[in-house]
Amino acid sequence: MAQFLNQVTDRCNLFLGYKKEDRSTDYELEKRRYLMKKLKFDSYDGVCFLNGLVFFAPVALLVRTQAGVSEHIFFLLQALLSGVIFLGEIPTGFITDKIGYRKSLILAQVLLLGARSLLLAAFVSRSLALFVVEAVVEGIAACFTSGTGSAYLYNLYGENGYLVKTAHAENFGIAGFIISTVAYAGIYKISGMEGLLITTVVMDIIAVVCSFFLRSESSKTIIADRKEVQILAIFKNKKAFLFVISLAIFSIAWLLINFFYVVKLENCGLPVEWMSLIILIYSAVQMLAEPILEKLSDGKNGKSGRGKLPAVTAATAGVAFLLFGVVKFRSAVLLLMLILPLLLNLPEYLLMDLENQFVDETECGGQRAATLSVLNMGVNLVEILTLSASAFLTKIGIQWCFVFVGCFLMAIALLFARIQK
Repeated sequence: MAQFLNQVTDRCNLFLGYKKEDRSTDYELEKRRYLMKKLKFDSYDGVCFLNGLVFFAPVALLVRTQAGVSEHIFFLLQALLSGVIFLGEIPTGFITDKIGYRKSLILAQVLLLGARSLLLAAFVSRSLALFVVEAVVEGIAACFTSGTGSAYLYNLYGENGYLVKTAHAENFGIAGFIISTVAYAGIYKISGMEGLLITTVVMDIIAVVCSFFLRSESSKTIIADRKEVQILAIFKNKKAFLFVISLAIFSIAWLLINFFYVVKLENCGLPVEWMSLIILIYSAVQMLAEPILEKLSDGKNGKSGRGKLPAVTAATAGVAFLLFGVVKFRSAVLLLMLILPLLLNLPEYLLMDLENQFVDETECGGQRAATLSVLNMGVNLVEILTLSASAFLTKIGIQWCFVFVGCFLMAIALLFARIQK
């Protein structure tokens, strides 16, 4: 009888969102209740949506070139942006762990608003100096975002809810991007480039206001674990290098998608004007990441089954990239264009989840943002090198760049599979 009553009590506790041991801390109880709720639109989703409303995105290069910035200088400005992020990753990561994730995200929104305002001023005044300052401010804003959003969601939702919530919030960003892409033509026709920039700045102002309504994370995570941790010592673990290499390859993969899809269209004899429609469709397809990850990580396949997902999804993305590089059939090229971003998103989200688990394993949870920033430095370094070597990439042939990334993704899949074993 007593055993039966205990089972009934445990089931009731599970229904309410906690287990017996969860009563020890209000924070864990609150987190589990949070996970029990069906994901709804919140302030974080709102910020992601507003950040996605970049109305000048389709003509981001023209914002600079019409103001007298050459394409050569444009790439140098992007390299400067990546350089600022590279240098600022660790300092801003430590600042974030001191002031808290929520305050850091608010600060990032304020800095992003400043950067977009500087971009507008630089375009109107045709000032190269302001473009340089804008790149620096945007880089600092990116530093406070890098690792912070991931750490913030992991803190609120834990290992079980992090993946789905990340994809959920990202979908709102994609939705904003789709809306701004559709609205771009009308705004540009009515008010020109200035109208696109002003509308984006207005959205950034609303994003700053929205960020003040972000849910506060646990103060326990920020304060209780404040001890001297040699974060750079994480590189004694082989997994750290795997994360850095993987993030770097994902960065190159997105660079190819964002800048060289149009080249593939031209090589296949397809109209470049199709690019806007392709962006809209693949952005919509990307939104399938949330239900797919929710289905894959629902626990029905067991922990071992979930552990295979990074390797399987990375291998699938690798094969798709390799095929995209060598295939010349127009229908196949278009199909791959529409699904490649989604196939790349899936292992990337899973990698971010594994990163946070790795931080817990290394007992750096109290300095999560700083630790993630250290790992992200590898990405920034590769971005600097990639932007500086962009001319070389075009000389060897864009198709071989896709093949190269595809092979690396498959190699990463094999490494993940080996680690799981």
